[in-house]
Amino acid sequence: FSVLYAALPDSSLYLVGVGPGDPDLMTFRAVEAIKKADLIFCTDGLEAKLADYLDGKQVIKGYWRLFEYYGQDISQLEGEERIRAEQLAKKRNEFIDMVRTNIANKKTVVILDSGDPLVYGPWAWCLEEFEDLKPVVVPGVSCFNAANAALRRGVTNASKTKSVILTANDWPGKTDTIERLSVHQATMVIFTMRAEFDYFIKQLRTHYPPETPVAVVKHAGYADREEVVQATLGDIRERIDPKALPFEYLIYVGDFLTYRHKSQQQSSAAAGASKD
Repeated sequence: FSVLYAALPDSSLYLVGVGPGDPDLMTFRAVEAIKKADLIFCTDGLEAKLADYLDGKQVIKGYWRLFEYYGQDISQLEGEERIRAEQLAKKRNEFIDMVRTNIANKKTVVILDSGDPLVYGPWAWCLEEFEDLKPVVVPGVSCFNAANAALRRGVTNASKTKSVILTANDWPGKTDTIERLSVHQATMVIFTMRAEFDYFIKQLRTHYPPETPVAVVKHAGYADREEVVQATLGDIRERIDPKALPFEYLIYVGDFLTYRHKSQQQSSAAAGASKD
């Protein structure tokens, strides 16, 4: 294991992905970064999940989701949105000062994030903010990877497509809406993050036919809670109660869910025989 641990690059600031689900999906490099830390930022959930690894460490919570309005001119905002943006800016500045003060005092600071921190990760903004400190990112297993394993399907194997689109809810100002992406009818994976399930299905039905296979993966990476619900776009709503869905679920759409290599070979053989 010492050889594996030697791969951890030297830095005073680490952004560490600890994977989804159970702690055993965390990498050796993530464990080594935690060992090295003097100060760790994380959420309540991660503190509870990684309690054995964080024992004896200085842990600070309450600074999650500080990316909203980062880099924007909030003076143009009005009303409640202006108030919220100012509150976030104040909290964000507290966090920035805390990180820089500790690093100036020769401390090693580690920021923990679920999954992979650079796939819809709420901490990605801090890499820009602390660019002068040359932070090191420790990649983590994404919930996408864990959900692929739960499905037991090759997401790049389908009858007519080979691409996989990772997307999320239709954020204001973004042009790559789910409806527009659906035109390609490639495999699509939606990071839902509590967004409206019925909205996703409605948008997907715009260009995918109703017989298109669809799957919902809940709690990817949790050995005792992981669950897969598979149906079609036409009947998935009959199998899913949106109110019962957890925060941790992904939607998969595409023929890869039913694709079989042997079926393709048999079809090709049958076609060849008919020509003879």
